[in-house]
Amino acid sequence: MPFVPHAASSSPSTFLHLAYEVANCVYDGLRGDFKGAAACLRDSGLHHLLSDAWQSTGCRHQERALSAPATAGVADVAFACALSALTIGAAVRYLWPEWRALENALGEGAQAQRQWALQTQTQLRRRTPADLTSMRQCLAAFDATQMFANGSLPEGAAQGAASSGRKLAERKIAEALILHIADAPQTCVAQSDRVASLCQLLAHGLRFRLPQAMREALRVDDARPSLVRFDGAFALLCDRLEPDWRHDVAGSPTFTVHPVDIQLFDPAETTNDLSKETRRERRLLTHPDALRRIRSRVVALMAASVREDCGSASDWRDIGEFALMAGAQRGLTCDRVLDALGIAIRASVSARFAWYWSDEPQAQAGQVVTSTIPVDVSQWLARVMLVAGKPEMREPCPPRLAALARGDTPPSLVIGSTDWMHLVDGIRALGRDHWRADFAQVCEEGRA
Repeated sequence: MPFVPHAASSSPSTFLHLAYEVANCVYDGLRGDFKGAAACLRDSGLHHLLSDAWQSTGCRHQERALSAPATAGVADVAFACALSALTIGAAVRYLWPEWRALENALGEGAQAQRQWALQTQTQLRRRTPADLTSMRQCLAAFDATQMFANGSLPEGAAQGAASSGRKLAERKIAEALILHIADAPQTCVAQSDRVASLCQLLAHGLRFRLPQAMREALRVDDARPSLVRFDGAFALLCDRLEPDWRHDVAGSPTFTVHPVDIQLFDPAETTNDLSKETRRERRLLTHPDALRRIRSRVVALMAASVREDCGSASDWRDIGEFALMAGAQRGLTCDRVLDALGIAIRASVSARFAWYWSDEPQAQAGQVVTSTIPVDVSQWLARVMLVAGKPEMREPCPPRLAALARGDTPPSLVIGSTDWMHLVDGIRALGRDHWRADFAQVCEEGRA
């Protein structure tokens, strides 16, 4: 955020702006980016702020000298001195080594100057488009998660402290999840804008209060949940949210076969060699009740967005039941049934039905708008929709559909076979805990 002339004063807001710019300079310096370090003095207008600070100090000193000679301008002088110290420190820390390197190159001849130029060019090119887009998206995520809509607790509630701790855990988990999705490098700024809007809409769906300007830019309507406004969002969400259960150990705290996994940390990593504050933060980020509630909100938000943004008001649980009936009658495998559901998803779900981006080619007269969701992503989305169900019903996923939605259900498993029945019975016996048990454990429970 650039500074404007005559903005220097000892107010807290100005100091926060200064701290923000200095932090950016420190970040650029740690990355070894000479261009970024120089920008903290040029682009941010820090030299204007420094000049205005001393000018403002002199004016305020003259104004206050008559009324309070002993304390005239003390705060302004302190602020200007602190600002000068920070500026000099930043210059010495980040610019002085570069100046010395240039001075040595100029004194050693043409070959040294050429070597210095090549090194400088490498530093300037080190920040790739992928780095820039990821940083833009993360900054958008930070802006969207500044305010959290905490629900008020009833007075005298016995579980007030536990509920307050869970709400804090929900906020921390939601912040980490949004930042995890935002940290996805893109190839261009236009695509980065799409991802940034996805993160902001997700923040709104997870009960963060967006600034009014951001709400207006996103066209947020509280009565109509919105999340997915471009088909590529499904692929990004699949990549970020689908659990990697194939490379995880069954029975571990991080193992899950649910289509959506938002647990980003292992509770076992909270060891004694970490600081007390770090252990507390890890405990919040792995709070089981908070994780389950945030996951339910993400699944419900995706389902609502499919209905509101992507033109599909179908009951996907009913469609899944019909597909299972047909699969049992014809002896189809789980893979064939999921293929059919994925085809149905691609035929009826697309953000292109409702949202148009200016850099996309406009459909010509008579041209049919089709979905651009990849096949594997459409199958994952079908599993998510089976788990989500209808928002007004809020019923748990039936065991037959949960067996199809599990990530580790063998693709070659025949619908209606003995192993299939054991799997369904095991899910019914374990309840929602079956998501954290592998296929063999669930089938064993069904045989008992």
